[in-house]
Amino acid sequence: MDPKSYCLVKTNRNLQYNVFHVKAKGCKPTLVFLHGFPNSSYDWRYQIKFFTDQGYGVVAPDLLGYGGTDKPLDTALYKASGIAQDVVDILDRIGVTGDAIPIGHDWGSKIVSRLANDHQDRFAAFGFLAVGYGAPNPTLSYKDFVASTAKVFGRELFGYWAFFSEDDAPAVVTKYYDAFWDGLFAFEPETVKLLAATGGFDAYLPKNLSVPLPAFLPPAVCLPNNSCIDQTGLSAPFNWYKVVTSDLDREDAALVPKENYKINKPVFYGAALNDMVAVSALFYATMPPYVPQLTIQNYTASHWVQWEKRDEVNQDINAWVGTLGLAACAAKFARFI
Repeated sequence: MDPKSYCLVKTNRNLQYNVFHVKAKGCKPTLVFLHGFPNSSYDWRYQIKFFTDQGYGVVAPDLLGYGGTDKPLDTALYKASGIAQDVVDILDRIGVTGDAIPIGHDWGSKIVSRLANDHQDRFAAFGFLAVGYGAPNPTLSYKDFVASTAKVFGRELFGYWAFFSEDDAPAVVTKYYDAFWDGLFAFEPETVKLLAATGGFDAYLPKNLSVPLPAFLPPAVCLPNNSCIDQTGLSAPFNWYKVVTSDLDREDAALVPKENYKINKPVFYGAALNDMVAVSALFYATMPPYVPQLTIQNYTASHWVQWEKRDEVNQDINAWVGTLGLAACAAKFARFI
């Protein structure tokens, strides 16, 4: 990723984002890649090279709290509606006016969901990896969400959000730094089950275990992401979790009109079949009622599907988006025929 392709963009909320941007060639659409925890735009290194080589435009911001972007500690600034508006502001500032397709992974998928709710007409289509579209639910508390998903899957999937939301979590992680990162990226099934449950990190971190990383993720791959965390800590990124474990997320969801829950544009969902937290079956069940134009591709991969199966993911997204791009070209040049 060429450092010269980054620029600093100030949004209407007076927040400064560090943004990777390469302009589209010809009538190719622009893909807007939105990363999740605990990383940065570097998450998308394999996609950025592939799609810029194909002539696509690419926008990949370090999202709020990460990388070279501002890291405020006011939790309310991390509500999905605000960050979604920041993304639209970024596109306006850098001159991306049409044929943009946001693609999210992990928490980036939450922002893509909110872009679909609040700014659907602004985009040609929407993409999700590992974590699928989530329709607003202003009546479901975090506690009830954890309980309901545990009832369906026989274990807690999102209990760890409570630990990440604790005020002393950044200090605890710093104390057990290596064990935290090893546990987060190792994907050993029993470790994942433990960490996903309420109290899992509290029980796991003091053991200071070293867990081997998977073959597709050599230690050097994590360094550009972790170096950003080293310098600034996790206090800002953990605000993403504080939003959803508090009433802020429900209040934010209540602002979405019910008629905006449905996505009336093409949607791509890349399911990570070996993801033991963002379990694909959850999204198989919840997405179809709200997404009539849904394309699903399944990958035998962990949560980091865009790394582990990068060639397949890139080719499948290219095939899906390519059709949309050809349609856009036809519309643009129809007046000359």
